[in-house]
Amino acid sequence: MLATLLLAILPIVVTLGLGYWAGWRQQFPSNTSDVLIQLLMVYALPLSLFGGILTLKRRVILQNLPVAAWLAVGMLGGLIVLVILQRLGGQNLSSATLNALSIASPSVPFMGTSVLLIVFGRISVLLVALGGLYMNLIQVPVSVFLLTLVDKDATASRWQLMWRTLLVSSRQPVVWAPILAFTLNLIGFSLPTQWLTLFTELGQAAGGVALFAIGLILAAHQLKLTWPIIRNVSLKNLGLPLIIWLGMHLMGTALLTQQLVVITLAIPTAAIPTMLAVRQQLPADDYVATQLLSTVLAPITMGVLMLGLRIV
Repeated sequence: MLATLLLAILPIVVTLGLGYWAGWRQQFPSNTSDVLIQLLMVYALPLSLFGGILTLKRRVILQNLPVAAWLAVGMLGGLIVLVILQRLGGQNLSSATLNALSIASPSVPFMGTSVLLIVFGRISVLLVALGGLYMNLIQVPVSVFLLTLVDKDATASRWQLMWRTLLVSSRQPVVWAPILAFTLNLIGFSLPTQWLTLFTELGQAAGGVALFAIGLILAAHQLKLTWPIIRNVSLKNLGLPLIIWLGMHLMGTALLTQQLVVITLAIPTAAIPTMLAVRQQLPADDYVATQLLSTVLAPITMGVLMLGLRIV
């Protein structure tokens, strides 16, 4: 069991470590992580998702509708509930929104391509696609809308801004490529095996490139610890996954569905809160630190959850 767990976690640690080492030694220009993320989001990941979804049998997608539903409960329901709870706790709306997004938004497009593939195999492409769609098509527009509510002068334009954000998100290859693949799959189109290499030649690099880029980002920032950061990371890496796991257990959900959903939600937090904070000219240091600490602790917290879920 320990050997299986190490085989699942060590590739993540090693690739992140190599990226951190390269960043610490300043072996690449300062904008390298941005370039790698651009490569990932525009080419490698869309190709990986498109080819992967088309190779899944249609019945596999239909059988995993409960996975889609529970992942939505965690990412979308979690976001709204957390915003409400933090507002009731006295947080202002902008902080409540970004903190909730830090907890309810796993970095599925970046880390899921490698982490979930190691743990679950080919079905991981479904998890990455769903997580990316929920994030880009719902979480981001809703968060942008909530952040505009802080600006009392933006009443007339806040709905326009939300729809504009949704439109921009839907034009990204990482969004429309899996939607197109899902549509083609469900109407009966499948990709002949001999053509799969058209998508996997570059697409298979997505996981490693993402982890290496995150390592470069880790090296460029100093990790700091405050109570809000520790609280957010605790809720992100363990709190929310455990709550959803409890809900699925009480509802009698199949063990495989529990495993798929919980481990997906336990992936470290995404960079979206930082990006939105910068865009809204809000302090972003806490959200950067949350992402860094969440990523550093992920091998431990995900390993604990894997043991509890009997994945290894």
